[in-house]
Amino acid sequence: MAVSFHNVNAKYNAIWQASRLDKELQKKAFAERKESYNSILPIIIPRDSSFKQGNEKDIKELIRKASLVIDRHQNSHFILDAYLLIGKGRLYQNDLKNAIETYKYVNSLEIRPEALLALYEIYLHQLEFTSAEKIEEFLSENPLNSNEKKQFLLLKAYSFQLLNEPLKAVAILQEASKFIKKGDEKARISFIMGQLFSENNQPNLALESFKTVINNKPSYDLQLQASLAIHQLEGNVEALNQMLKDPKNEDHKSFIYVKIGQYYYARKDFKKAKENWEKGGENNPNKGELYFQLGGLFAKQMKDYDLAASYYDSAATYLSSSHPDFAKAQKLKLSWSKYAALSKQVTLQDSLLHLANLSPAALHDIFLKQQKDTVKKASLITKTVAPIFTRRGFSSDQQNFYFNNEQARIQGSIEFSNRWGNRTLEDFWNRKNKNNSISLATMTNVAPEKTIGSSKETNGQAEENWMKSIPMSSAAKLKAAKTMEESLFKLGKLARLELGENELANTTLKRLLTDYPSTAFEAEALYIRYLSSEGVEKSSFRSTLFERFPSSYFKTMILKLENGILSENKELQAQKKYEDAFVRFEAKDFKFTMEACLFIQQNYPGSKLEDKIVFLLALSKAGMQETEECKNLLQEFIISFPTSPLLKEATEMLKLINK
Repeated sequence: MAVSFHNVNAKYNAIWQASRLDKELQKKAFAERKESYNSILPIIIPRDSSFKQGNEKDIKELIRKASLVIDRHQNSHFILDAYLLIGKGRLYQNDLKNAIETYKYVNSLEIRPEALLALYEIYLHQLEFTSAEKIEEFLSENPLNSNEKKQFLLLKAYSFQLLNEPLKAVAILQEASKFIKKGDEKARISFIMGQLFSENNQPNLALESFKTVINNKPSYDLQLQASLAIHQLEGNVEALNQMLKDPKNEDHKSFIYVKIGQYYYARKDFKKAKENWEKGGENNPNKGELYFQLGGLFAKQMKDYDLAASYYDSAATYLSSSHPDFAKAQKLKLSWSKYAALSKQVTLQDSLLHLANLSPAALHDIFLKQQKDTVKKASLITKTVAPIFTRRGFSSDQQNFYFNNEQARIQGSIEFSNRWGNRTLEDFWNRKNKNNSISLATMTNVAPEKTIGSSKETNGQAEENWMKSIPMSSAAKLKAAKTMEESLFKLGKLARLELGENELANTTLKRLLTDYPSTAFEAEALYIRYLSSEGVEKSSFRSTLFERFPSSYFKTMILKLENGILSENKELQAQKKYEDAFVRFEAKDFKFTMEACLFIQQNYPGSKLEDKIVFLLALSKAGMQETEECKNLLQEFIISFPTSPLLKEATEMLKLINK
């Protein structure tokens, strides 16, 4: 009787009330989700960290009700059910650590698929694929009911989506959809299948999936997005334009413009794609995603890198921190801001060096033209009609405030004028020794002679300052050329290694090697061009680098890429050769040491001793009195081996050589 009493009270009192709260919170979380239709939807909806703030009271009540079973009904059969509900409460609170501990405790007492599925989902959200795989294996070996089977398949499909294996994800989703009832959830899964098919160039299957969305009673937003996708795949631009004219789509115009842009983008009409996407960005709640796409469009397709930098900067600003592309956008913003700074520096130094070669008369004419353009722009701004603002009427209570009382303000203005006169809005308006000619010029808009004279003097001073910024002396020209050389190299390196823009890297480094044939960055520039090229050009850069810089570490890096990781036997051979070379170095046989180091680099690229080999090669060059070669090798060493224990010694040695 005691057990029956506790079972009844646990199940039909605390557990029933906690379960009802859980269902309400699940519905609320699904209804309040924010979908990002410009990218592929996640199969499992990520938990919103802000959800707990608006529902804190219900979540605490859910945990409290479930805890009553543990406190008061310890001998009932519903203890594990209570822990499962507490685990859900922890998930709503985004307290993943305690949620994991709760579900692990449940499984330690009895294997419950619900707890395993919850752990599986948590590990996938945290990208802990090893732990997730272990649970997946365990679940696949145990019997599951239809609801648990559905959840398991959705989570498995989500794991493939996270691993960027869309076709496997679609295959699992097709199986999972058999267990999902007709409604919003099935419509959403069908929409994701359509997106995945579309992304993998299977338009017919994508079209079929999007049509399935319409037949599954979706929400209005999902129905709209499915209709847009259908029209886009069918190439029905007229239908999309017709949707723009429909008054009920007034709030969704941005999405329609995005789809029209995607239609033109697929047909490589990038100009029209850009026009429509820009229109779509005007009132788009997901403008961060749109700017992210525009950044890719201008970088990859239109090769307008300055605009790409601007759009990536905007994308990083507008994307929410919970968006899957947020971290990537922040990284791209940093990289492209570096590009913008280096590009600006190259343009500036190029302009200054060009001006430095002109005659004083030509420079004077350029300055006057700039001044005229500035004045013209200023006059256009002055002529612009100021906006007229109409003051809204105030209530009787609001008129007690001075600035809301029209009569009080007029009276105050009259008193001010009687005492101080007509004054312009400026600093120190009440000073005693005020220049009357300036006040008169301001009031009548006529410049007195003194003002004109001072204007000429100001222009003369401005021209003098402008001329000073131009590198006229040999030393100044050399400094500007050096700055430009370094900027070109950094820009080319950034383009290949951070931005992945091979064309930009090749163009920039080609200009570097052409304009500065004796540049100190030649070896690394050739290596980067080797990485950025294909076919005959790649072989050409390889040959040039090997021929001109046989002792360069960048040659070793190419060999390392071509030969892969050394075997254990090869490592032992490289160790033996290095020991022999070091013995000869101590005997001051520097030529043999150099040849031995080059032999090791050629035949054992990528060994664990590569930092020691490069440093020994630099020491042997120093012993042979080849100071410049030694200096270049030390500079390469510092760049290539920042974590080497020999770094401090190499840095000190380089400082000594520079002195």
